[in-house]
Amino acid sequence: MFEPWRGAKFGADESMLAGTRFLILGESHYTTEPAKIGTTPPGFTRWVVEEFALAKRHRFFTNLLQVVLNCKRDSLSQEEAASFWNSVAFYNYVPVLVDGRHRRPTDDMFRAGAEPLQTVLKALEPSAVLVCGDRLWRWLAPTLDGMKGDPWDYAYFDDGQRIFGRIHHPSMAFSSDRWAPRVHRLIELSALPRQQGGIGWND
Repeated sequence: MFEPWRGAKFGADESMLAGTRFLILGESHYTTEPAKIGTTPPGFTRWVVEEFALAKRHRFFTNLLQVVLNCKRDSLSQEEAASFWNSVAFYNYVPVLVDGRHRRPTDDMFRAGAEPLQTVLKALEPSAVLVCGDRLWRWLAPTLDGMKGDPWDYAYFDDGQRIFGRIHHPSMAFSSDRWAPRVHRLIELSALPRQQGGIGWND
């Protein structure tokens, strides 16, 4: 499994999210080098965040910043953008590199992500988990304790330890204005006392 990115102020009261232990759950990392497909290079997630969220303006990370903070990227300084990424944790569900020529994880790759995610959740103890992508939500939903029925019946799910909330994948056709209210509701819900596990609801 990949080690998650954990910002230096993750969960701290002085973070940009005022103490919310906020985990962004993406889908997968990619490579165009055939020999690396299916591998897990050490430090890869940290390198991706440093390269594409901090040093550059990759669409996926820019959209995440905008939707969580409900602002435009150009309205933030480089220091403010860095402060945001130092306030959150980031992890990709698929635990190996995916073939970047096809850009879709296999079903087996998704299945392999269930157990490592539990390790990450135990280590980070997030209060809120933002799930990026409809396909990822489909794979994650059956692993959430107490979820029953169609995953699309739920925009949020409380497993008794944390709140999960889903949005469309930020690399696809994506409107931060549309999804920002759901992200802000997720943060609000995460601050409430935890309920009995297995409670889900829609917008």
